[in-house]
Amino acid sequence: MVIVKHIHHHDVIPAGDIRPGDELVAINGEILRDAIDVGFYAADDYLVLSIRRPDGIETTIEVEKDPDADLGIEFEPDPIRICKANCDFCFVRQQPKRMRRTLYIKDDDYRLSFLHGNFVTLTNMTDEDYARIFEQRLSPLYVSVHATDDEVRRRFLRKPDAEPILPLLRRLHKHGIQTHTQIVVTPGLNDGDTLWRSCDDLLALFPDVISVGVVPVGLTRYRDNLPDLRLVNPTEAGTILDEVNKRHNAMRTQQGVGAIYAADEMFLLAGEAIPDEGYYDDYPQLENGVGLLRQLLDGADRCFDILPYETAQPLTICVITGVSAAPFIADLCDRVNRRIANLTLAPLVVRNQFWGETVTVTGLLTGGDIAAQFADAGNSADALALPPDCLNTDGLFLDDDTPAAMAERLGVPVLRSTYDFVESILSWLLGCTPGFPLPRE
Repeated sequence: MVIVKHIHHHDVIPAGDIRPGDELVAINGEILRDAIDVGFYAADDYLVLSIRRPDGIETTIEVEKDPDADLGIEFEPDPIRICKANCDFCFVRQQPKRMRRTLYIKDDDYRLSFLHGNFVTLTNMTDEDYARIFEQRLSPLYVSVHATDDEVRRRFLRKPDAEPILPLLRRLHKHGIQTHTQIVVTPGLNDGDTLWRSCDDLLALFPDVISVGVVPVGLTRYRDNLPDLRLVNPTEAGTILDEVNKRHNAMRTQQGVGAIYAADEMFLLAGEAIPDEGYYDDYPQLENGVGLLRQLLDGADRCFDILPYETAQPLTICVITGVSAAPFIADLCDRVNRRIANLTLAPLVVRNQFWGETVTVTGLLTGGDIAAQFADAGNSADALALPPDCLNTDGLFLDDDTPAAMAERLGVPVLRSTYDFVESILSWLLGCTPGFPLPRE
C-alpha cells in the first residue's frame, strides 16, 4: 500500500485533491506496490491517479506535468524486508535490550539498497524481485559479499542455503544493473587467501562491480550467546592494506579508477596516513566509512583561506571525537586555534562505555557517554560541538538522547556539525547556517 504522509507542494496536484491518509492505488492503471513504483510510473506528462480515501471512497485525478517533475508527495514508509542471514558480527545482534524498536530491524531490502545505499545479501530475493529490478532499472545496488567462496560465505552468513554469490551478481550485471560491494573482514572467517580471492573475483567483474569496500569487523560488548570473534589487529590491517593497495593501483593503471578501497578504520588500525582525495575517485562508499576522514580534512582546508579571524571575546568550544579519529580532530583543532584569535577548540576523546571500548568510531557514540565524560572532565567550555555522524535523521543519538536535552543538562549550547567540520563551527561563530557559503573578506 502507498499511503500519503505529507504534501510538500501543490505545483502538480491542486490543494485538496489528495490528502494525508489517502492511498495512491494506481497510476495510469498500473497498481502500485511502494514509493519506487510511484517514481517509475509517474515519469510521464499525463497521469491518471487512482485514489482510495480512508473511508473507502475511490476517485481518480487527472494530472498534466513535466515528466521530470515529482508529485510533491511524501509517502508513509514501506514495510521493510527483514534479513534471513545470521551473521555473527551483525550490529543488530550485538545490542542491549530495551532500546528503540528501529534499532532491532535487520533490513535486507533491495529497495533500500537502491534508494539509500543499504547493503543487502541477496539471500531473500525472488524471481519477481529480479524482474522488477530489471524492468525499473534499479541500479546501482549495494551488495554484502564478504566472500566469493560459497562455503565460506554460507558459514559467514550462517545461511546454509545461500545461493552462490557470483552467479547472482552476473545475473544483475547481464541486465545492466551495476553493484557496489563490501567485504567485512573477520579474522579466522574470511581473511587471508579467501580475502585475496574475493577481491580478485569482484574486480574481475569491473565495471559491472563499480566498487569493492574492504572494512574491518566491528564488535560490541553485547555478545552473549554469540561465537567468539576478534578484531583485525594492526599487523593484519597493514597486510590487508598492502594487498588492497596493490590491487587498487593496478586497477587505476588499467581502468583509470581504483575500484577497491580500504575503509578509513583500516588505515587507522595500521597506523597509515589517510590517502589523498584522488585515492577515493568519486567516493563511491562514503557511507561505509570509506573516505570520511579525507572529506573532513579537505573540508577544513577549504575554510582556511578565510582565516585568520577573531572572535569578539574569548571562547572555548569542546569538540567531541571518538578514539579512532582523535589524532585528526586534535590536529584540526590545533590548526584552527593558531588562526583564530580568542578561540580555543578543545578536543575531548570520548570512550565508548555503552557499546564497549572495542568500538572506537565516532558515529557510534551515545549522548549518555558524551554528556557524562564532558561532565566528568570538569569541562568549562562555552559550547560543545558534536561530530557529524552520531545523530540519525530525526536528531537522535543511538540511546535516544537529543542535543537539546544534552544542552539543558550540561548548561551549554550543543552544536551539530557537518562533515565540513571547521565550516560548521565558523558558520556558528559568524551566525550563518552550516552548509552555506561563508562570507569572504
